[in-house]
Amino acid sequence: MNRKNRGPCIVFPMGVEAYPFLRRVEVTHRRRIGKAVYREAFFEGKTFSIVRSGIGPDRAARAIKNLQIRPSAIVSVGTAGGLVPDLRFGHIIVSSETVSDDSPGSPLAGTDWLVTAAMDSCKKEGVPCMAARLATVRKPVFRREDRESLHRGTGAHAVDMESHAVGLEALRLGIPFVSLRIISDDVDSPALNDRRGFKHIWRNPSDLPKIFSAGFRWWRFVKKFKQAVDLLHPVLVRFIRDANGSALFPDESY
Repeated sequence: MNRKNRGPCIVFPMGVEAYPFLRRVEVTHRRRIGKAVYREAFFEGKTFSIVRSGIGPDRAARAIKNLQIRPSAIVSVGTAGGLVPDLRFGHIIVSSETVSDDSPGSPLAGTDWLVTAAMDSCKKEGVPCMAARLATVRKPVFRREDRESLHRGTGAHAVDMESHAVGLEALRLGIPFVSLRIISDDVDSPALNDRRGFKHIWRNPSDLPKIFSAGFRWWRFVKKFKQAVDLLHPVLVRFIRDANGSALFPDESY
């Protein structure tokens, strides 16, 4: 990390989460380091970075370690699963804190002014939002009982697989941090089969109804996932657009 950036670094886990936002900006430079893709972007007179890190805490942390610039802030953006009834599909959670499921007693606070800015952007776009604790896990959590257990154990209101790892790297670098995540599946969403569950079903052709049921649940999940992403990117555009003169863009020169 050898030079100062003109703006924040926005970190998405997957390309499908980033693409609607990328369509709104001009990408001036693109490079790949390992599994991560780094872009420098220009939007309405502002320059900032967009990173596609890959899924999971290890890839997310590695993507931040490989940054070649020092951004004004780091924002983890993407989807999350709801852990409490108050967070429904299409709601946004802004991380007042993040925590790892394997160290629930060591939460990391989001940067106050970034939390406020993100909440303001949600409200201006008319998207329901909540500032609350977000848990990061290594494996997807689909079953309701597992989500309720994670909520009890961590005090988190939603779950993802990257934000806490990104936040720890931001803390190490002394860079402000917040996570902005939209709920793509809530606590009442039907449980999905993991890879092991699908293998078990396919080994039993007599369970054809279960195969169709499992496939339909995944189709519905992917459809709602894409719908959630479409709801998220206008908030992110507002977040960048309203940042003129703020600490997100403190200096337009290197």
